[in-house]
Amino acid sequence: MTKQLTGPGLASRADFGVLADLWARSFDDSERYIRNFQSLLAEPENTVVYREKGQVVSCAYLLPAVLHIGDNTYNAYYFYAAATDPDYRRRGYMEQVIRYSRTLCEERDIDFLILVPAGNDLYQYYSRFGFRANFYLKTTQLDREQLLALVEKLDPAAPESDEGTGLPAPTEMLRVRRESLAGGSYLDFDGKTLQYMLFEHLYCGGKTLLTEDGYVLYDLKEDDGTVTLNVKELCSSDAPEKLLRPLSAIEADRYVLNLPAFDSIRGGKTSTGRAGMDLAVTPRAVKAERTMKNAYIGLTLG
Repeated sequence: MTKQLTGPGLASRADFGVLADLWARSFDDSERYIRNFQSLLAEPENTVVYREKGQVVSCAYLLPAVLHIGDNTYNAYYFYAAATDPDYRRRGYMEQVIRYSRTLCEERDIDFLILVPAGNDLYQYYSRFGFRANFYLKTTQLDREQLLALVEKLDPAAPESDEGTGLPAPTEMLRVRRESLAGGSYLDFDGKTLQYMLFEHLYCGGKTLLTEDGYVLYDLKEDDGTVTLNVKELCSSDAPEKLLRPLSAIEADRYVLNLPAFDSIRGGKTSTGRAGMDLAVTPRAVKAERTMKNAYIGLTLG
């Protein structure tokens, strides 16, 4: 494939060294972290770049995914790690990357392009290209006493001792996740991507809680003597509230549960906020988007 001297196009494997340098200049990630992503998940045919006189100056990675809306499924790309070299910003190059990504979706019959803005200010930026904020997350904050009270209210019968702290197998994690989210609108990843997400979670110091029917991905952070347990994802093929009991066995001062907006758990201080955006590309996607309500992404990279 002949490389474009100037303009958008696809990367080659030979570009990954330059792309790693571009990533390092744009985000606060280690070289090892970047190389892990490139070697385990990134594919040149799904990496969009913009070249200025042959030099890669802007890029984004497209990760295959499936968007579930009720009982229907739609092909999607998760638009990830979009970055422009600091010396080449404000020239419209990222706009070219976005538009080229949309063209690829049209050519490959991909229904949706989906992303998670890195900050609230970027929601307005992406809306310029037709993206809509259709993904939401419910965040529930509880102190330890509130969590223990919620456990007794929702799951008063102590379960058999089947909980553990092992690692969920990616295939089981995929099954549990789909059973837990069935019936709602949510973004689904294949086994390879989900396995990498679990790897990244652990690599960045995250922890897991595993039971027979579910899992919790979380991290623990201490700030000024206050320990906060932050749940990244909580999924159960049985009843989500049953995961709260083993979670309450982990000592913390504050518990932050990030849950689907349609989740049944109620309690504590709860708020719902934007968590992602989608761009409907195909006609069937445009029609389906009208039926989306409080769609869930949950697991993300970065």
